[in-house]
Amino acid sequence: MRISPTRRLVLTCAMALWSSTVLADATDEGAAKLLATFQTYIGATEGVVAVAADGDSYKVTFDAAPLIAKGPAQGGLAATVSPVVMTLIENGDGTWAFAVDQPLSLAYEMPDAIVSKSNYGQVLLTGTFDEALGDSSEYHLELNDVVTEQTQADPTIGNMIVKISQDQLTMDGTAAAGTSGVDSKFTTTATNIRYEMNMPEAEGMPPMGGSVTVERADASGGMAGYQPHGLIGLMAFFVAHPDEALIEADKPGLKAALEAALPIFENLTMTGTYKGISAETPMGPAALQEMGFTLDMNGAVADGKFREAISLKGLTLPEGLVPPFAAPLVPSDLSLDVTASRFDLAAAAKLALSLLDLPAGATPPLGFEGEMMSAVLPEGTVDIALAPGETNAPAYRLTYEGALTVGPTMPMPVGKARIGLTGIDRINEAVMASPPEMGMQDMAPMLGMAQMMAQQGVDGELIWEIETTEAGGLLINGQNMMGGGQ
Repeated sequence: MRISPTRRLVLTCAMALWSSTVLADATDEGAAKLLATFQTYIGATEGVVAVAADGDSYKVTFDAAPLIAKGPAQGGLAATVSPVVMTLIENGDGTWAFAVDQPLSLAYEMPDAIVSKSNYGQVLLTGTFDEALGDSSEYHLELNDVVTEQTQADPTIGNMIVKISQDQLTMDGTAAAGTSGVDSKFTTTATNIRYEMNMPEAEGMPPMGGSVTVERADASGGMAGYQPHGLIGLMAFFVAHPDEALIEADKPGLKAALEAALPIFENLTMTGTYKGISAETPMGPAALQEMGFTLDMNGAVADGKFREAISLKGLTLPEGLVPPFAAPLVPSDLSLDVTASRFDLAAAAKLALSLLDLPAGATPPLGFEGEMMSAVLPEGTVDIALAPGETNAPAYRLTYEGALTVGPTMPMPVGKARIGLTGIDRINEAVMASPPEMGMQDMAPMLGMAQMMAQQGVDGELIWEIETTEAGGLLINGQNMMGGGQ
């Protein structure tokens, strides 16, 4: 399963709430100091956090109910969250051992819209928080027997019921000081994940339902160069400035807090796989042997990068869903890997922060949007790369790769691509076998023209080398198809 940047940062902040208070023993005085520390980051609302000395440890209780009660009841929204009890032990070396071991439940309801309930049979969290680091040097998380049930109301079709369950999710992580912040790594595994959906009978439509099951999901990754002290400092700023007027009155403080948290992180990477995916649909069973993903992105740094890749293996569709003539055209495997680069989020963040220097009520200066575009794209362009990938079906194998440069300063995008195809004859056979009323047979002349323009590769592969030029040219295997300049 994918662990998003937001989720990782939230976990970091949660671990960082007990700051650098120095305590020798678990005493009432120490408990009071810890309480004050926690309230710096989550506010001083009575009953939200309580700290008590308990032998050689501190018992910390978090209860969101008082905060929920203070919130605006927009649309009749009601929510409940069970309290969380954490044990803290000072190790005497600037680190703290922490532990949570309990069931947990949360629920919310919006009348005539949605009712949601989640139950965690066990939440087990253990680890060591390092004051100097501002993060957990190591942690272990288990979520066992998780069940979420939602009822979504629709005035036209009635209630839709969704149930999500999983046997277990585990996550293990470490963090250490890096060259420009904190670097962390994590691994996570989830087993027997199941999604069920049921829709009631509607006018002219029978009841419908379906389910998706994932046998196992694994992911690993890490963040480099993030600033946990800056992030929790930003939390503390908003706790100390709980409304817009207070924030407006201390824009220099907000700017300093944001600067301390930047670049949020220098790099985030994640790779993972979902295995044993099966679905029960109204049309019949479907399955996917494996789905993989990769995420590699930079934070608010000068060297902008965002890469995302997906892969699918062993796709099978319900029998009879695809007509026999088209079955050989349905892919069973594919891969796609795209990267965008050559942009500058550090300059964009710096320019955005400069707005906090404006007087109260002032608007951005004329031309600010253009300045922001120049900051994000200092060279006026962004590069988009398609890494070598392929799609496989019974009838063909399609390969592709390429690179493209685009931007507001360029009259036309410029780039090159390579497309390879084996099995064009079988594709043509499937097209000609389609019912005439579908119109697919009209594609036959276009397939013939594409085949004529192709270069011959190995083992019957057809190759198209494609190039676009800034002057408006479109070249396929060296032949300009647009009549423009090259």
